[in-house]
Amino acid sequence: MLLSISLVFGLLIAWLVVTAVFIVLWIYRAVIGLREDEVLYIDPGETRLLEEQKRIGAKIERLRPFLIGTFVIVVVLGLGTFGLWVYQQLR
Repeated sequence: MLLSISLVFGLLIAWLVVTAVFIVLWIYRAVIGLREDEVLYIDPGETRLLEEQKRIGAKIERLRPFLIGTFVIVVVLGLGTFGLWVYQQLR
C-alpha cells in the first residue's frame, strides 16, 4: 500500500525534523557555553584553565555555521510551507 501525502504535509514534516535538529544543536551549544567564562583570572601555574577555555571557545565556533545553516533552512522551509499552504487554500 502506497502512502500518499500532500506536498504541504511532506514539507511540514521536513520542517519539523530540521527544527528539531536546530533545537538540539542550540541546547548543545548552551550546555557547552555553561562552562565558558567571560573573564578569566589565572595565575601562571593555572594555564590548563586557559587551554580549557580555548577548547570550549573552539567548540562553540565550530558549531556556529551549523546553527546558522539550520536556522536558515528552518526559516526557508517554514515560509515555503506556509506560502504553499496559503496558495492551495486560495486556489
